[in-house]
Amino acid sequence: MTRWRNYWRIRSAILGLFLVVTLVTSACAKDPEEHGLPGGRTTTTGAVDVSDTELTAGLVAFTACEELLLHLQVEAVERVGPYGLSGNWYGGPVMLEATAVAEDSIATSGPIARTSNERLVEGQDYSGTNVQELGIDEPDLLKTDGQRILVIEDDRLHHVSLIEGEATLTDTLRIEGHWSRQMLLTGNRVLLVADTYLDGDPLFPPAFSSLIPTGGWRELTSLIEVDLSDPTDLRIANVLTVEGHHVSTRVVGGSARVVITTPPDELPFVYPQNSNGEERARRFNREVVTETTLADWMPGFVLESADGSVVDGLLHTCADVSRPTTFAGFSTLSVLTVPLTESLSQPSTTAVLADGSTVYAGNEHLYVSTNAWVDPDVLADDQRRSWWDRNWDTAIHQFDVTDPSQTAYTASGQVPGHLLNQFSMSEHDGYLRVASTTGGPWRFDDDAESIVSVLTRRDAELEVVGQVGDMGRGERIFAVRYTGDVAYVVTFRQTDPFYTVDLSDPTAPRVRGELKITGYSGYLHPVRSDRILGIGQEATGEGRATGTKVTLFDVSDLDAPVELATWSPGGGHSGAEWDHHAFLWWNDRAVLPFDDWQADDHGAVVLRVSDTGITEEGRINHRDAEKIEPVPPCPVVSRPDGDASVVMVCDLDAPTLMSGHWCEPMPRQDTKWWPEEFGFDPETLPVDSDLVVCWPDGGYIQPIQRTLVIGDGLWSYSRHRIQENALDGLASRQVIRLR
Repeated sequence: MTRWRNYWRIRSAILGLFLVVTLVTSACAKDPEEHGLPGGRTTTTGAVDVSDTELTAGLVAFTACEELLLHLQVEAVERVGPYGLSGNWYGGPVMLEATAVAEDSIATSGPIARTSNERLVEGQDYSGTNVQELGIDEPDLLKTDGQRILVIEDDRLHHVSLIEGEATLTDTLRIEGHWSRQMLLTGNRVLLVADTYLDGDPLFPPAFSSLIPTGGWRELTSLIEVDLSDPTDLRIANVLTVEGHHVSTRVVGGSARVVITTPPDELPFVYPQNSNGEERARRFNREVVTETTLADWMPGFVLESADGSVVDGLLHTCADVSRPTTFAGFSTLSVLTVPLTESLSQPSTTAVLADGSTVYAGNEHLYVSTNAWVDPDVLADDQRRSWWDRNWDTAIHQFDVTDPSQTAYTASGQVPGHLLNQFSMSEHDGYLRVASTTGGPWRFDDDAESIVSVLTRRDAELEVVGQVGDMGRGERIFAVRYTGDVAYVVTFRQTDPFYTVDLSDPTAPRVRGELKITGYSGYLHPVRSDRILGIGQEATGEGRATGTKVTLFDVSDLDAPVELATWSPGGGHSGAEWDHHAFLWWNDRAVLPFDDWQADDHGAVVLRVSDTGITEEGRINHRDAEKIEPVPPCPVVSRPDGDASVVMVCDLDAPTLMSGHWCEPMPRQDTKWWPEEFGFDPETLPVDSDLVVCWPDGGYIQPIQRTLVIGDGLWSYSRHRIQENALDGLASRQVIRLR
């Protein structure tokens, strides 16, 4: 009886609060029909009047678990239907973060913690990761401290030691069940940020069963601490696994701030076979919602410590969770604070009931943007969807990161339109500057314009105090860069307007100059106080991209920016266009990956940049000077006639790389065609070993993904390979093959 009394008490409270929410919502919500173009947001030309700006993105903290659960149940009861929480009810649409750039100073690398006996200095003796803000490190697939190079490839971490200029692969650590492209290096430890795949494997501790839905799949993120103290024997120390998708990470004040977004578990809803059963299914699904617990909505975690102990539970305490004043979906946006000076342990957290898409960090604050949440009913109506496309907003949440032991929510605000990526935001002298393009992110809009808004904190509100627009009509932002009191904005559709925006008066920002050229820049990098380097694509007058283009802009006169010089080889592309980590700036040299598939040219180009021009110094690639006879690293069980492919049997931890070949493990259930193809039955092979198939790559040259400088050497990385060339002259020195 007690169970049913509690059920009806909760159900009555939910439905009662649901009625109140419905009445309030109907009275206060913006209605597209009441906010047509005449009464909606006005377009911006020059300075914008923001006196009537309405805050709709603030956060309200929960004080008790009962309050948090009741809020989730009320919102779900209001929205659940005969087919469950369909559409976008779990969270708002997420814009994948592309890359362009923005910062307050010319940054060449991010700081990496060093042990007391290390004498090399980043920025002088070696280059670090190309980051957005000087002093704010970012995770990447390659890291160095000048004495070693670490590379993460899929489920393997490679350690290359540098002793008196000679590189040696000392160890490769396989991290089963995890897949990673990001890591941080701090002293003798690496912190990997990895996607984790669990399917009930008995090798995982029983605590992981709480993270895997019955008969389903769950997206998980793991922070993996690796001990580097013995470079010949890398070891996993501690592992923290959290439900959800990794958005981004920044290192501020010696602590990593890890941002993760988590949709709730799929609840056991029923679905009608036809329209006659819809009302009954709706009633049942509402009852399902009323019986949920916090574990159905909040992310869980599992911490595996070096001593063998395992701790699991909900990631957040209820008082660490806040909600926006307007509904933003059922996903949980979590910010984890992980001190890098200590061993990995259960972190302090803060959370928002919203999704997250873009992360930016300055020295005092972390900002996370939340895309507009759209009602699925709106998306189904062409007229209302068109209104949402024109009136898209982005909420921005500010967190204080001055305390290395915790991250605290401080304020929220919003700007019109959508953001390109992390470089759309910049913090300077107490102001947040945000570049956005009006409308949704899905397509070009003839009415769209680009805007720079300036916000400052007033109590718990990020208030817009200045705004300037009318940039790139019918176009959208392709690149942004901030340096001090100036923003450089590139928009594109057919031509590339390069705008200079004066932000010296935060309350009255103004566009000072506009330069129209063909093509566009996808990445902007300050190389001097009055010179900006742009990496992008040349294009025809109709906007069709024709190949990589590097442009040197003279911005000494903000009213009249000038294109001083260009480098354009007539084809190809560079990964630096969309991934700023792929770009290297070192002593007046720009090094960027370059790939031209039509010309079969895969490598990196070194450009010398002066005050007035760009000169190509040379190119490097990872093509072997002479053909190397491949040596299978594992016992060969078949080498078919007339084909250079190889079938091998390898121990689970054995390397599978073979020069000139592309190798991959073969699941045993996928080997039914082997007797006909390779002439033997795979059932006769050992069951405790991997089956590996290697196919000839046909002379394919792996693209270079990263470059860095150590001493007088230019190091480059492509899949399975690290290579050193002389920085001056680019002569080849040594090659290290990664297993």
